[in-house]
Amino acid sequence: MKKNSIQLKLNAEQTLIAQEVPSQRILEITILAPTIASQVTRPPLNLALVIDRSGSMSGLKLEYVKQAAMYVVDRLQENDRVALVAYDDQVHLLSPSIKTTTENRNEIKRLINSIRIGGTTNLSGGWLQGCQEVASVAEELTINRSLLLTDGLANVGIVDLEELSIHSRELASRGVTTSTFGVGHGFNEHLLEAMANQGRGNFYYIETPMGIPGIFMKEFNELATITASDVEIEMEIPEHVNIEILGGWSHEKVAGKIRIFAGNLYSEQSQEIYLKVLTPPSTEHEELKFSTKVVAKVENGQVVEEKVEFIFKYADQDSVQNEPRKKDLLERYTTVEMADKSTEALKLERSGERDKAYQLMNQTIAMNMPHLTGEQAEKYKNISERMKRGMEEGDRKSTQYDSYQTKRRR
Repeated sequence: MKKNSIQLKLNAEQTLIAQEVPSQRILEITILAPTIASQVTRPPLNLALVIDRSGSMSGLKLEYVKQAAMYVVDRLQENDRVALVAYDDQVHLLSPSIKTTTENRNEIKRLINSIRIGGTTNLSGGWLQGCQEVASVAEELTINRSLLLTDGLANVGIVDLEELSIHSRELASRGVTTSTFGVGHGFNEHLLEAMANQGRGNFYYIETPMGIPGIFMKEFNELATITASDVEIEMEIPEHVNIEILGGWSHEKVAGKIRIFAGNLYSEQSQEIYLKVLTPPSTEHEELKFSTKVVAKVENGQVVEEKVEFIFKYADQDSVQNEPRKKDLLERYTTVEMADKSTEALKLERSGERDKAYQLMNQTIAMNMPHLTGEQAEKYKNISERMKRGMEEGDRKSTQYDSYQTKRRR
């Protein structure tokens, strides 16, 4: 792959659309990030470690969090920056953002080791303090991210999912992204996923305290190999076309265009995003064109752009029905569609609407059955039955996390 280039491809399961009636098509967007030139020349990291120290974090949880935080600090270079925030019902700025010189690194590790258990969970206050520290020293070339770790519910400060998601989206638009880490069974998985989705970062479910260091290592390793930042897809929407974006990606529709914010991509990462497109009938036009571009920052802050077009051809219904469909694309899309609907059903199940969750899952399974493997169909039928009976917290969280990873093709 050409150095500093970013690749963009558009594909669909069929190229023909009907003249007489609306047609539904699946558009697959694929972005391929550049290859990293050298670990030595990576962009500086500007991080905030935001650690829940509420009462439920006592024992092994807090000890493993400290171990993971120290792992991150030990791997930062001298031109990187880190801030340290701990929170319970109060927010404690243990260290403002500082360069990770040898002396500062030792001080940050001492402060991490000094964190003790407190009271309830002011998640919003701790997270916003961390974001503020990152934003105050953000520069053109830095990778700016707040890493939020919690095992509990937001029960002090801002507690509403939608409001926290809006804050996360606004901060991301100003260059401060968010990754969230949920530990154990007490946190709200839908809140943490929404914050990560709108914050253009990653969401992680850590089932046991022992998993904390490994997950932090994964996040840090991705941050250290980012080769495309502020990745944004812009697509011109033809008149009377309706588009649905799968996967929970942060996006906006304005003035005949749709913008999808794909966050940061690490070296050679291939990211697929799926759109469900409803096209209008037409006997006046021969084709329907989707002009798309991806814009991103690469090495040394250079802005690169790649443009592609995808063209659907109008045809009579017989021709449309006789055109072969791309089976491999439909299978990839179906995995994301099933994961999307599973997340929706899990929200219903959590709220006590088990029958609605069960019905939604069964309808989605039936609709996608031609493109599911036997193993996949059995898996989702099993999830549907568990939703009908009512799920335990661990089951909810592991099922939701599996759906998240599937939606993001991770």
